Amino acid sequence: MSTSTASSSGSSEPSFSPFVALCFTINYVMGTGFLTLPWAFLNAGLVLSIVTMFFTGVISDISKDWVLNSMARAEAVESDRQASSKDASTRLIERPPSPPPSLPVVSHRKFEVIELCKIFLPPLGPRLYTATFSLYMYGTLWAYTTVFGTAMVSALPLGTKDDYLLYVVVFAAITVPLTCMELKEQVKVQVSLSVCRMVLVVVILGTVLAAWNAGEGQFDEVDGPQKIPLVDVKGFYKLLPIAVYANIYHHSIPGLSHPVKDKRKLGVIFRVVFLVMGICYVSLGGIVGWYFGDGLNEPGKSSCNLMWHDYLGGTGECSKNCDDGSDDKVWKGRLWWASAASFYAVLFPALDVLSAFPLNGITLGNCLLGSYHGEGVREVEGVRAKVLPWRVAASLPSIVGAAFVRDLGTITDYTGVTGFLIAFVFPAYLNIRSRREAKRRGLGGRTAYEGWGSGDWASWGGVAFGGFMVVFVLASLGIEAAEGDGEEERRRLRW
Repeated sequence: MSTSTASSSGSSEPSFSPFVALCFTINYVMGTGFLTLPWAFLNAGLVLSIVTMFFTGVISDISKDWVLNSMARAEAVESDRQASSKDASTRLIERPPSPPPSLPVVSHRKFEVIELCKIFLPPLGPRLYTATFSLYMYGTLWAYTTVFGTAMVSALPLGTKDDYLLYVVVFAAITVPLTCMELKEQVKVQVSLSVCRMVLVVVILGTVLAAWNAGEGQFDEVDGPQKIPLVDVKGFYKLLPIAVYANIYHHSIPGLSHPVKDKRKLGVIFRVVFLVMGICYVSLGGIVGWYFGDGLNEPGKSSCNLMWHDYLGGTGECSKNCDDGSDDKVWKGRLWWASAASFYAVLFPALDVLSAFPLNGITLGNCLLGSYHGEGVREVEGVRAKVLPWRVAASLPSIVGAAFVRDLGTITDYTGVTGFLIAFVFPAYLNIRSRREAKRRGLGGRTAYEGWGSGDWASWGGVAFGGFMVVFVLASLGIEAAEGDGEEERRRLRW
């Protein structure tokens, strides 16, 4: 009974078009961290930053291929195992007479990363992945909740005894039900929020370019481009973690791939995401960083959207709280469109995490489900009553924690380091081990998603790069703490 339920519910015909898959992936990749790129560009220099963004984008794109390769080989290996378990006469009757495709592809059977670890890695591998991934995701979801609460309090204060706690409750009421839904059930929500991201990019770049041309009266206390250095090696340690985190989504590739109709297009879809994101990242980092310059180094301003607190568009002036350096300034004569642009830019992080939280919560819930049920996950992954407890277990603890502990401080800094293991070390090692297993079974090592970086030499390079990033970020956090640059900037290295 459970098998048929899973078959009808969990393995229904995929329905995502390439555009919908593109929107979902953008929502995964483009978190609030990209708003700190202008600050990072300011500290590392324009040329060095552009080169770094290109390099990290290429590495992340290669890592995407490692995951897809492992998923395709898992399908081939599992099919071969099932066929090998039958006796010769049954195999002659039931196996299709035509040979299988020469290059394996991802099928409609979903293999989460935890399942890939169970298929290809030693017994310790799945346990390490579950522990690492859970630590990373719970820290991420906790941070998303605090971002929503603090952003809403800043943009829409309600004047209650505890506005933050009230907004956390609102956040839970929206995101927990979304986390309990499947991806295909929230297409409209995710596509709409993906459009919101692009609107923010247009608003930020449009208003900055208009201010660049108009000169005075656009942003309070900023009358024109302040410029940034071309190369500043001393600030490179601030840029690199942000550049890498701006391209991480690899743990969610199985969930994103499953609903897509044409699985052969997965590599192209994900590569287009990196291209679109790269253009947005370089444009925002370079143009916005060049315009605001050292203003982004002011306390609390490293996230560039906060500069829009003071956006006038040449239509008004400050009339209250003008000299105290706070964000509670009152504007007189500012036209509605300038106020709307200011409000939207400041409010965006709250909108962003509304889409990012359930997507990451679903991935964590699926990982916990697969870790608990093991090989029996196929029988329960389509049964909603079996899935829901793990989705709630993935989403609710972080929200409850955020209600009591609002400033994670260095906790999220150090738990976030595990993201490099998830995005680079595990995918690279899975690619190596899955290729060996496929060759051992006579299935060949190549798949339909092979790229120039899919070989073992590049995969070992990915393992080394992920390990290097762990050491690099830990050392960077130590430098920040020693220099006393403040908790705000330390957290920006992670988020």
